[in-house]
Amino acid sequence: MKRIISVILCAAVMLCAFSVTSFAADSKKDSAYPFVFVHGLMGWGDYQIIDSLVPYWGTTAGDVLGYLEKQGYDVCAATVGGNSSAWDRACELYAQLAGTRVDYGKAHSEEHGHSRYGRTYAEPLCESFGQRDENGDIIKINLVGHSMGGVTIRLFASILEHGAPEEVAAGDDVSDFFKGGKGEYIHSITTLSAPHNGSLAADKDNLPIIDLMVHCFYYIWGVLDNTPLRPLWDIQLEHFGFTDYPADGFKGNFDLDLIESMLNSKDCAYYDLTVKGAAEANERIKMLDDVYYYSYHSECVFEGPITGRLYPELSMNPLFLLTSPNICRYDRDELFGIPIDESWRVNDGIVSTNSAHHPDGEPYTDFDASEVKTGVWNVMPLIESMDHTDYMGVFHNPVKLRRFYLEVCENAGFGA
Repeated sequence: MKRIISVILCAAVMLCAFSVTSFAADSKKDSAYPFVFVHGLMGWGDYQIIDSLVPYWGTTAGDVLGYLEKQGYDVCAATVGGNSSAWDRACELYAQLAGTRVDYGKAHSEEHGHSRYGRTYAEPLCESFGQRDENGDIIKINLVGHSMGGVTIRLFASILEHGAPEEVAAGDDVSDFFKGGKGEYIHSITTLSAPHNGSLAADKDNLPIIDLMVHCFYYIWGVLDNTPLRPLWDIQLEHFGFTDYPADGFKGNFDLDLIESMLNSKDCAYYDLTVKGAAEANERIKMLDDVYYYSYHSECVFEGPITGRLYPELSMNPLFLLTSPNICRYDRDELFGIPIDESWRVNDGIVSTNSAHHPDGEPYTDFDASEVKTGVWNVMPLIESMDHTDYMGVFHNPVKLRRFYLEVCENAGFGA
């Protein structure tokens, strides 16, 4: 979704003399558990060259995770498929954290017609993942996900604890990930403007320009990721045969029919972002009773004093003018049988504010610092005038962004 901006942003930023401003640490903070940050659609992380040039977590505002490290936090940024489904991304996240080969599952891969195994990670992204401290207690992790990353970490946590019965039933060397029973590995889950209930921007009938742009990006990546430029920004779709595995060169199958079949399948990010795909994901995902859940949601629209209609704020990233106005005036009262009322029109540029509030059907409460609960969404206060890419730091005030992420980490570390 919102990563449309990132492509143009990268070109603009790399043409400029981009420099990361270093801020002095006000005070050292020692978090009991490490933080794993998971990017959204078309995003990137530690394993890709682009992150050293333009960090996803900070972009034009500088390196946020580097700043958090200076404050005493143990942080890392996962690199999952930028356009992959939440399931595939969750499997890749597990492999990176555990330092093993990606296993998408026998049942899942056969159902969706792609290879069962992905690339291998020789070293764990988070060295303490699943390990115990000197007292024999599990060293938990805090998960933070922006946009599609929020959906990814919810599904990841659900599988980690409850497993995937269909994969266990399929047999044939079942991954430990699918066996479940590891919910104790997670301390907290924090989502930042996650489309828990889908995004109206993914409605092809209402916004065909987005469908066209998504196709164009796949075509561009299909060419670039089969050249030596792939390490710069890797789409990670070798399990579909779209590219080769990193060690095998650059001779993937750039096939327009293959692209079309992926985008029209249920095993891609585009489907998971629809209200129907999100509803199906919500039926599968189960909350963990002993995990702290936090959700951040924002809006960046205003009501016209004369018309009474909603419009994007002037501070909104101009590229969202492709999506936000359409969400503001969305007039269907249902989509795939799911009721759509006027509250869906309030948005941050690409995700409706109420969709980021909390997943439908899951318990929630307003955040109360004196009584933070586990097994329920602690919904943070609404953030006004913050668009979807402000969480990344795109054209955002560096000082405010750092303060925001310090707050995120401080809240997520509650009870540690």
